[in-house]
Amino acid sequence: NNLRMAHIEEIRNKIHLDLHTVRNTEDTRYPGTYSGYDDSWNFAKFKNNFKLDIVSRSAREVEFDMVGIDTPFANAFRRILIAEVPTMAIEEVHIKNNTSVMQDEVLAHRLGLLPINVDPRLFEMKQKGDKSYRTKHVKV
Repeated sequence: NNLRMAHIEEIRNKIHLDLHTVRNTEDTRYPGTYSGYDDSWNFAKFKNNFKLDIVSRSAREVEFDMVGIDTPFANAFRRILIAEVPTMAIEEVHIKNNTSVMQDEVLAHRLGLLPINVDPRLFEMKQKGDKSYRTKHVKV
């Protein structure tokens, strides 16, 4: 019985980030899911239990642990960070002579998926709705 309770606590309280996977991302804290647990959401309880631990911080990145937070809230916070952090990608590709077996469209799409590690403040960004905006061509 103690082993079962320890396993339930593991599922309920820990998200595991492995090198290539994330485990225990399902939220099982619904009232009545586990007998003996009061899983109704309570702001005062959340405020007392939540803790943000800064693991490391530099000019370009920060690593932190969110302790005492339910999976949906952690995931929402992760999505907000992804949406709000400025990123750059290749948007338009002009291929002069493609001699590979890969089609031009597939090659252009794959180039657009590459993350570009640059400071976006050094570039002039395209404004929404501005159809006339053109960047300088970069030949590779």
